[in-house]
Amino acid sequence: MTALILSLILPVLVGVALLLLVKTFGSRQKKAKKVDHTTWQERAVWGWATIVSATRGTPDLSGRARVTMTLEVHTPGTPAYTAKSTWVVEAEGLQFVETGKEISLKVDPLDLQYVYPNVSWAKVAD
Repeated sequence: MTALILSLILPVLVGVALLLLVKTFGSRQKKAKKVDHTTWQERAVWGWATIVSATRGTPDLSGRARVTMTLEVHTPGTPAYTAKSTWVVEAEGLQFVETGKEISLKVDPLDLQYVYPNVSWAKVAD
């Protein structure tokens, strides 16, 4: 009788255990990397850029506008390269983000495409 019960229950227990293992380990997907601008900005180094092009969005009620720029980025000891970045710019800073102007910025040395404003009147757009 015990052998009969074990022969009925054992396959069910093994099946449940396998199902739990597959569900636990088989469906683990890599989580999308969360953008952590704070960490990147902390390790960023100073640089400057010439604005190759700038597209300004409609200012909000406080005068801030999203500005998407193509930049020719320069950092000490590295060749110039092109990067794109979108910043939220205060009203008083909009005059500084026009094509042909130079701007101070910070660049993540581990990923040069992360370009941040090094000015008080702008911040990186989320």
